[in-house]
Amino acid sequence: MKQFVLNQTYCKVLFTISELNKLSYYPLNEGVYKILVGLNDEEVAPFQEIITFGTLTSYSSKKICHLTNMLFKHGYIGRIYDPKTKKLYLRVTDEGENSLKEFFLKHKKSFYKRKPKAAPTIVKIVD
Repeated sequence: MKQFVLNQTYCKVLFTISELNKLSYYPLNEGVYKILVGLNDEEVAPFQEIITFGTLTSYSSKKICHLTNMLFKHGYIGRIYDPKTKKLYLRVTDEGENSLKEFFLKHKKSFYKRKPKAAPTIVKIVD
């Protein structure tokens, strides 16, 4: 059986949730996705300073959901219920926080931010 390894991609997801939790925000998978791919909308605008903002631009919502589910399965994140919205939101567990600290002791705390590709202004269309 393969052992679960907390690599840099998992750490980006975990770190994003952790930073939101420290600000007393608890995201859904969609919120984590919006931050990691760097979507510019009003909901995630206050979180553009998180260092993981826009670091996984090529990932789909489905892939981010898979990453959070794996973190949940292995005990790095948990869920917290909000009675107002009747939904389960993501929170980092103590094990997740400890794993992040260990990861950043071995690795730099900088993530490469990819610039979103701008739409071309001139294209050649061949019939």
